[in-house]
Amino acid sequence: MSLQFPKREPTVLLREFITLFESKGWLNRTLRLRHGSRRYRIFCSETEFLAYRINDHSGIPPGFPGWPVCLVTEDQVIDDSTHSQFPSAEPGAHDWLRCIAEGDFEFI
Repeated sequence: MSLQFPKREPTVLLREFITLFESKGWLNRTLRLRHGSRRYRIFCSETEFLAYRINDHSGIPPGFPGWPVCLVTEDQVIDDSTHSQFPSAEPGAHDWLRCIAEGDFEFI
């Protein structure tokens, strides 16, 4: 059964990430994981949650190892879905919360 998370204010959403990461002992740790067919680095502290997509293509120029796909702070939620007129292939903030809560990923 999939958990459903309604839209929340940034402060509330960040608090949920913090609580979830604290409960798993992951607060202030960078984690590398695979969600679906993509690789990510995720990080949560008392001030932010960040999901960073790892570029899977070899031979990329230095300085381009990946890009941020989701940022949650007390003041804002920024993800691909908020900045594109097209549906995003990247998980949004609520998707990340569900993914982490349900264990819908594998560590790499």
